[in-house]
Amino acid sequence: MKKTFGLLILLIVFCSISFAQGEFKMGLRIGPNFSTLYGVQSDGIDAPTLFSAKENYRMKAGVRGGFVFDVSLTDVISLQPAIYYSYQRMGTNGKYDYSDSLVLTTAEVLSMHILQIPVMVNFSMHFKNNYNNAFVLGVGPYFSVALHGMDEMTGVGNDKYTGETYGVRGQANFYKNEQISYFITDRSGYAEKETLPMENHPYNRCDFGFSFNAGFQLSKFYIGAGCDLGVINSANQKEWENLGVNNYVQRNLNVNILVGYNF
Repeated sequence: MKKTFGLLILLIVFCSISFAQGEFKMGLRIGPNFSTLYGVQSDGIDAPTLFSAKENYRMKAGVRGGFVFDVSLTDVISLQPAIYYSYQRMGTNGKYDYSDSLVLTTAEVLSMHILQIPVMVNFSMHFKNNYNNAFVLGVGPYFSVALHGMDEMTGVGNDKYTGETYGVRGQANFYKNEQISYFITDRSGYAEKETLPMENHPYNRCDFGFSFNAGFQLSKFYIGAGCDLGVINSANQKEWENLGVNNYVQRNLNVNILVGYNF
């Protein structure tokens, strides 16, 4: 894995040097991001996750930071490969029948540590009174790989017949081939362990899509917003079929706000 990261960094540097006839700039970018899923569908079940059969996704805050390598091709157009570390989070709320008598109400937080490499083509519209300032629009493909991912769940279970309330909690690394465990705890503190037998990890590590951004370049400073739209299915369909969920599709969506400085 370390060798792969090193090769990716060298590739970015090589691409930048290959356009050495243009002005070269290196910059730092950092800021918050907000992630969720879109295009979620399956046969008969809406938006499954590890711990629930039906969920509603919502954005949660994360953070992104990294370096950009900007090479001007013309006065207006520049090529900008970049490398980012992105900590992305999304939340879900769900309610479903766990058994004939027990109804579970759960809240989950899915968090991912991601290495992302976009290659943007930027279009700069310079201010007439100051050529060093510009409004910048960018578009380009990105590739990302997840280094680590966790699904943490908390909630309550209610017995429809006795009225007894149970605590529910669970945690899983969804990029590892392991049994997914969670616990249902009664008032006495007894915790019953339940497992989902996973032959393979339920989500794919790699993602590909397109990035869009817009911002202002003010001398050496940058402020802007962007959006990443995944175009490939980030769910491992074969593994979900083993759990009884057919044709499960989900795609990643991330919006971000970045501030930066060009050296």
